[in-house]
Amino acid sequence: MDPVHPGECIRESVEVMGWTVGEAAKRLGVSRAAFSRVLNGRAAVSVEMALALETLCWGSAEFWVRMQGDYDLTLARRARAA
Repeated sequence: MDPVHPGECIRESVEVMGWTVGEAAKRLGVSRAAFSRVLNGRAAVSVEMALALETLCWGSAEFWVRMQGDYDLTLARRARAA
């Protein structure tokens, strides 16, 4: 089973709110480019991003950090097994 990058879940939250990527980035206090990289799975959810997501009531910072860690660990295990 393929792991889900946290950005996919965050993207769903943005869509539910009816926000654009730029609007969500502004509310989070991050650049649109940085937020887009997370949404598209090209960047990890940092601790700072996790805290920002928490301020929007999109789950706890711990949830996002754990989700990112689980994603990274799954990829590392696959790479090691290959």
